Amino acid sequence: MPFFSDSGPGGFQPKRGFRFLVSFTELSNLTFMVKSCSKPAYAVGSSKHAILNHEFKFPGRVTWDDVSIEFVDAVDPNVGSKFYNALLNSGYVNPIDENSLLTGITKVQVTDTIGEVRIKQLDGGGIVLPAGVDPGDGPGLVDSTRIIEEWTLKNAWLTKVSWGKLDYNSDTDMLSISATITYDYATYHSTPGGIPVQ
Repeated sequence: MPFFSDSGPGGFQPKRGFRFLVSFTELSNLTFMVKSCSKPAYAVGSSKHAILNHEFKFPGRVTWDDVSIEFVDAVDPNVGSKFYNALLNSGYVNPIDENSLLTGITKVQVTDTIGEVRIKQLDGGGIVLPAGVDPGDGPGLVDSTRIIEEWTLKNAWLTKVSWGKLDYNSDTDMLSISATITYDYATYHSTPGGIPVQ
């Protein structure tokens, strides 16, 4: 595809940082509360072998960096309570007596609380008018926004949640909740042409 095209549609189409959705299979109603999200990143470790005047490097383990997501908190859905309940559902118990000291968090429980996390990159999309449909009709409009790539975080769990900062001098800011998510690995799926958003 040419970088620019003056002979009809096509040409360079960059991915845009504000066209994305984040979903959790076990936490409902959070997709439209997301403000920002970092994408997955990996690093390949290396080990060195030195001999005489030379140094050679060999690949080591692949490690995946944590993902940070920022949410708008709200009364409904109460995002703050969802994350506190996720902590409780992972096995955490307030240490109020001897029996509560015996409980702990397991990987099965902690990954079950949020399920798979999916980060979907969208194209520009828009509304397509089928032939013969008047723009004022409303029904019959087709949203052509498509998912052009999707990351899935496998065995993900919350490692840090911050419920924001209260400030008497801030009367226009929405309260935010930030979460850090770790995971074992991520899968990437690219769809040339995209698939419809569902």
